[in-house]
Amino acid sequence: MMVEKFFFRKFNKCCAFLMLLLFASGTLWAGHSPEKITMKVTNEKLVKVLEEIKKQSGYNFVYNEKFVKDLGGITVDVKEVSLDSVMKEVLEGTGLRYRIQDRIILLERAPQESSGQKFKVIRGNVKDEEGAPLPGVTVMIKGTTMGVSTDAAGNFVLDMPDGYQVLQFSFIGMETQEVKLGGTDTQVNVVLKMAVGQLDEVIVSTGYTQTTQKRTTGSVAVVGREVFENKVPTSIDQLLQGQVAGVSIVAKSGRPGESAKIRIRGTNTLTGDAEPLWVIDGVPLQRNIPSIEKGRIKAGDFNDIFANGIAGINPNDIENITILKDASAAAIYGSRAAGGVIVITTKRGKVGKMAVNYSANFSMVMKPQRDGDLMNSKQKLAWEQELWDEFSADGFTNGSYYPVVGIVGMLRANKLGKDGKVWTDEGFEPMSAAEQDAYIADLSKTTTNWFDELFRTAFSMNHYLSLSGGTDVATYYVSFGYSKDNGILKKVSYDRYSLSTKVKLNPHERVSVDLGVDFSQQKSDGSSLNVNPFQYAYFANPYEKPYNEDGSYRPDYTYYNLNQINGGREAILPANGYNIMREINETSSVADDYAANLMLSLNYIISSKFRFSGLLSYSFINNKSDNINGIDTYAAFKDKPSELDDWNSRRTYGSITQSSANNTNYSARGQLNYSDIFNSIHRLQVFYRRNSFRIVLCFRGL
Repeated sequence: MMVEKFFFRKFNKCCAFLMLLLFASGTLWAGHSPEKITMKVTNEKLVKVLEEIKKQSGYNFVYNEKFVKDLGGITVDVKEVSLDSVMKEVLEGTGLRYRIQDRIILLERAPQESSGQKFKVIRGNVKDEEGAPLPGVTVMIKGTTMGVSTDAAGNFVLDMPDGYQVLQFSFIGMETQEVKLGGTDTQVNVVLKMAVGQLDEVIVSTGYTQTTQKRTTGSVAVVGREVFENKVPTSIDQLLQGQVAGVSIVAKSGRPGESAKIRIRGTNTLTGDAEPLWVIDGVPLQRNIPSIEKGRIKAGDFNDIFANGIAGINPNDIENITILKDASAAAIYGSRAAGGVIVITTKRGKVGKMAVNYSANFSMVMKPQRDGDLMNSKQKLAWEQELWDEFSADGFTNGSYYPVVGIVGMLRANKLGKDGKVWTDEGFEPMSAAEQDAYIADLSKTTTNWFDELFRTAFSMNHYLSLSGGTDVATYYVSFGYSKDNGILKKVSYDRYSLSTKVKLNPHERVSVDLGVDFSQQKSDGSSLNVNPFQYAYFANPYEKPYNEDGSYRPDYTYYNLNQINGGREAILPANGYNIMREINETSSVADDYAANLMLSLNYIISSKFRFSGLLSYSFINNKSDNINGIDTYAAFKDKPSELDDWNSRRTYGSITQSSANNTNYSARGQLNYSDIFNSIHRLQVFYRRNSFRIVLCFRGL
């Protein structure tokens, strides 16, 4: 207990001291300052006067701008006077007063005596149980929003208006205390006590046992249901983002439904799996679905969107989340916990009448807009012509090196010819100068907004319904959830259906039985793109068109070819070129995931010191993925079998990739707990468990 008090006292002092430095919220009245100020201003704005004082004294000002910005007419003529004297003269008649703390001058409104309300000055000091001063304690006048904070020595000064008698003292980790003042009291000395009970209220679940945060020896973090309220996340990753120190959550992409990359205290392995272990209601999640080798799918579009994480669980079903961050997790779960453990406890029914809860959320995400500073087609073509005339024309005429910029450069350098053929195509014939000019003039008539072509305003919705209730003998909790998340990229969407049922039976005062059944279905739709659509929309030339006049796909002549023309790597493209709209419309990447979990647990209180708990669980996961790339698409062209063609072959292929993975898990656990307290302060807790796991994996791919 002494160690705990010492730790919290030192920690709180450090935090409070930093807060004082950052916010300068101290409450000492301005004292004498040795700085000498010389100033002569006439009818000047207060802000300008304060800037001059800051320049001469080196003191910074903190104030509410709305109190200061309109004040003017300041006239001061002083020479070699103290900072106190200058401040009193400057603020006279402004309705403001000042306080100085750690070379910071705080301006605030002075009490309005003209209103008829009187104030009295209350001074005091706040210490802890050991007699050490407490800086940063919040001192509030109960029933108002008026308050101050204690300084580094634990002292405070505030003005209390007539009619108020109670002060509230609050501090992190300490019990809030109220002090009632008598009519003549002007001095208050307060001793705050440690709020030890608060640590007992935070329940920490390790998956095998439950304890309080005070009794844990490892590094843990608990995210309670209050964090989830009034939020509409579609995944647990979003719930945890920014909530726990030392836990990094980074989205792999903006694709709806895709699990984020989670790292607890950084990456601690070079070649191993750094993913955390997920434990749901005491059952470790075994979801290592095998993925197909990237070498077999060169486009890299194999859909393993549901291979990791627990996206199938509805965030509305979560009661709290405990994160085990250090080596104590490995002591419980072994090597599987090398990347940390995330323990999820779901909601249960409560005794009482049936409670029905329904929530719905509808959201809209606007599509990204084209940067107004980007050139239109006419401007871009004119700029390309200027670059050609200044930097490339002579080199082309003399046969020396010259840069090629844009489609104008391709035309002038005879890299783009008649019938839309490029210089590498058979039958290529360059255009004449007149034909080139006519081609450029035609391109300048249309400006393509690629953001409008590729993106859309996305509409999404979430529905959640739960029913719960029960008696002392049995309680129940049933929930249904549906989530529809449309991506802003066209043809990208995510759907999730979930059903959760929890029943708790109490046939005897010493026996309780929990039964849980969970089902979920997820589906992700998208396209097999080989380029970043945001990058393409920004950098693709505005004169390029997605479609020809007859509705066929028009190739993008500049996005891939310019690199090769200027000496870069050869662009190996299909005969009909690259068109991003063809990639979106004629490729498909669909993933379906079905999961079922059954859990049965038994808890038996043998005596006040011994307790037995047993758990049986079964889970089945089926993950299917289909990737279909049309015969003319660049995605299929990249997937062509290299053993049948040379690397630079332009033979076209279509591709279909299908995969299916089944994951079946059985888990059985028996555990005997012993817990006792000695001399009212020493706690001993020992548990012995036996586990058995059986994992069956079936995989087939085509």
